[in-house]
Amino acid sequence: MIGKAYVSVFQYYDNKTHKMAFKKRPVLIVGKSDSADYVILPISRITNKQHLDSYYDVEIKKQEFPLMNLNADSYIRTHKQSVIHDGELTQYIVDFKSEYNDTYKNVIERMKEFQDSIIKNA
Repeated sequence: MIGKAYVSVFQYYDNKTHKMAFKKRPVLIVGKSDSADYVILPISRITNKQHLDSYYDVEIKKQEFPLMNLNADSYIRTHKQSVIHDGELTQYIVDFKSEYNDTYKNVIERMKEFQDSIIKNA
């Protein structure tokens, strides 16, 4: 499972309704937390560019990553990792690690740098 991209049910705060809501979004699995949970990185369009981190958000352009079946250019958010239950993974997309290995290595390196900075400043 590690290195694979899936569609997942993802919880988010809806500013319009002022409530928690759910939507489907692509995620990249980067680790296993326990027997039924995975560590993931969300993949998002980031429509409000003020929320874009120019270093930790790794851009994946729709035309350069055709196997991802993205609706728009998106970003792998290496500083926004979450843990999800395997039941939240709804649809397999692609083995990102195999198909896009250079980008996968870059994503893992950025995630490691972010985690190292957290530990250093703790």
